Amino acid sequence: MDIEILATPKDITEKKLKEKAAVIFDVLRATSTIVTALANGCRAVIPAKEIAEAKRIEGELKSKDVLLGGERGGERAPGFPHGNSPLEYPQAVVAGKVLVLTTTNGTRAIRLAAKGASVLLIGSLLNARAVAGRLWELQNDVVLVCAGTNGNFSLEDALAAGVVVKEILSLASGRNKIGCREGDPENLRRSGPATEAGPGNPPVILSDLATAVYRLALWYGDNLLPAFYDSRHGQRLLRLGLAGDLEHCSRLNLYDLVPVYRQGIITVPWLSLL
Repeated sequence: MDIEILATPKDITEKKLKEKAAVIFDVLRATSTIVTALANGCRAVIPAKEIAEAKRIEGELKSKDVLLGGERGGERAPGFPHGNSPLEYPQAVVAGKVLVLTTTNGTRAIRLAAKGASVLLIGSLLNARAVAGRLWELQNDVVLVCAGTNGNFSLEDALAAGVVVKEILSLASGRNKIGCREGDPENLRRSGPATEAGPGNPPVILSDLATAVYRLALWYGDNLLPAFYDSRHGQRLLRLGLAGDLEHCSRLNLYDLVPVYRQGIITVPWLSLL
């Protein structure tokens, strides 16, 4: 299994994703919101690139069971009843509903990546272990795609990708820890390659960038909220009064589900489509 990382949406091409299993990360906040909504009983999420497109889709569905959510620049899109906070979508709001969602970065990256990948999964810290487990089951080459912020690299997306790499390596080796003790810089320097596999398991081959995000995940360990305080986008959300979103999105392995994007719709496989 080869694992590659695309650091920003600018790196997405059909050639890089062709016949690969891809995962999109927009941890702050689109993919975290999608995972949370589906975990709380939302039937499906329809990602839209633009505000006008989201409104059009909502109008075409013509149902009271459709929710419209939108965000631009970290704030709720003008005229939208819902934004991009995962805390806006508890079970009481989303159960049995379809969410039409448009965001600055995440939903656009989802639509862009869908043009090439053989399967496209929705990833976050909230479901990192479940995503890694699904990738290990597929035994396909993997591309982890970071949505970034306004086309630029985002620390939190790279961290989530690194956590998934760490979980895959744990599955490959049959050990809970790979190579070194988490958070210990001296052991990080001394440890060997992060590509070994256990007896009977195929090797996991990391690109240099995949190794880098793996090391990043080891550095932050299991307490991931400080990474959000370190990140530029996290700091912006804090200034907007969204500390609760950061706390929720930083929770590790809260949900055991893997949303899949197919034909314009994101669902959990055991749930019905529209």
